[in-house]
Amino acid sequence: MTKVLEQLKEPLTKRMPILTLLAFFGFQTIGKIIVDVFDVNKTMGWKWSVLHTWIDNIPVLSTLIFFGIYLLLNFLNIKTNLILSAIHFLLIALSSLLYNFWELDLRITLSIICFSYIVFGLNLYYAFSNKKIVK
Repeated sequence: MTKVLEQLKEPLTKRMPILTLLAFFGFQTIGKIIVDVFDVNKTMGWKWSVLHTWIDNIPVLSTLIFFGIYLLLNFLNIKTNLILSAIHFLLIALSSLLYNFWELDLRITLSIICFSYIVFGLNLYYAFSNKKIVK
């Protein structure tokens, strides 16, 4: 496991904005493909719920927040923690994948996003407290 993290050290510590968008859009697409193949609810003929609220947009808005702050860290040339970045990348990918399954309760996805915010906060705290400047 440590060999894999050592190989991904460069992208996870310096290129997290790109990885955030790749995780979101990549796993969002995979989730949509899986849902389209194994779709259970075809009674209404559309995917959008009548009860679509602002809570349904939290995963997308969270990813935009993560992307923006990681992009700011990238412009300031501040490195992030390798382990926390890997965990955060996996949490973004998992929440993006699970968001497509409307049969699952949205609370599962929102709890993963809440945990993702905690890991993101720890990563920011580590990045600003150590301030490892990228050269």
